[in-house]
Amino acid sequence: MSRLVDRQSIVVGIDGTPTALAAARWAGAVANRLHGPLVLLGVAPALDYQLTSSTGINLLPELRAAAKNKLDEAFEAVRADQPRLEIHQQLEDGMPARKLIEHSAVARMVVVAANFGDRLATLLLGSTALTVANKAACPVTVWRGETGRPLPDGRPVLVGVDGSPAGTAAVGEAFELAAALNVEVIALHAWNDPDLLQWTPVPDAWETLAQREEELLSERLAGWSEKYPDVTVTKVIRKNAPAPALLEFAESTQLVLTGSRGHNRFTGLLVGSTSQNLLHHAPNPVVICREH
Repeated sequence: MSRLVDRQSIVVGIDGTPTALAAARWAGAVANRLHGPLVLLGVAPALDYQLTSSTGINLLPELRAAAKNKLDEAFEAVRADQPRLEIHQQLEDGMPARKLIEHSAVARMVVVAANFGDRLATLLLGSTALTVANKAACPVTVWRGETGRPLPDGRPVLVGVDGSPAGTAAVGEAFELAAALNVEVIALHAWNDPDLLQWTPVPDAWETLAQREEELLSERLAGWSEKYPDVTVTKVIRKNAPAPALLEFAESTQLVLTGSRGHNRFTGLLVGSTSQNLLHHAPNPVVICREH
């Protein structure tokens, strides 16, 4: 594992696509605001040893050279945006997803592009992005959005609040990023999850239940508001499933944060159904957090 990566580092995968370049520029801006280094990670694909031996052709030097060119391009783009940022380039051999997951064991955050043109695409999301989102140990940002406008702006960050350990980690990450970017937090709690669909309430029960959920949301945010007193928080309660409720607000925010798993019946998935939905359909970057 690279000595360049530490607990303050943001590691971003570089594959030469416009989306990965945009992801690098976004990651550079965030690293600059968080006062940490950026590590641009390029990976030369691992080759089948038997195929290389039988053909007598060693393509690895060419693949490494191509990966290095992509790293240089990303470096210049980020440097133009962030002239004072500490930027490192790291070139490795192997599989991109595996390398990013390895670095996630010590990184502050891993950023990966949602490349829809991936030949191994899983549904709408590139296989590398989905694998990293499923298995990384640190927060993972799957970068989505307009490649021509990748940098953070003044819009709020949106976080789903569900009270789970991973959801609590997402709330903490949302406050830290909002403070660094000097923007508002929209904290959304959707209380009509699959378990509550079993209810058959009496006429006044919905109002009583909604009031209880508002109180729970305030309790879950109280400590973070005290830690980040300068961050403005807007609380939103929706009687809806979490994914559509978050997607409703995602259009007017710059970033969506969620826990890897919530309180629902889908905990057998590597990431929860809400996270999966956001990874495939959100209009902007999605940050997946795991419990500490």
